[in-house]
Amino acid sequence: MRPDGTKPVDIAIPIYGYKSHVSIDRMHGVIRRQIVTDASRHDGARLREGLIHPANTARDVWAESAYRSAENER
Repeated sequence: MRPDGTKPVDIAIPIYGYKSHVSIDRMHGVIRRQIVTDASRHDGARLREGLIHPANTARDVWAESAYRSAENER
């Protein structure tokens, strides 16, 4: 507390975020797999970490552009 009774304002408070990467079955509305990472991790690598099951090739993958890469396109 300051001598005049006011409180100082903290300008830089570190806040750590997380991302939730979810694979769902659109037809049945069921979550198939989920990966939670810290916010600094690159989104595109999550597909190769088991978010998408490689045997499930009968359906399209819908993802935002952060997941697009030549390796993920294969």
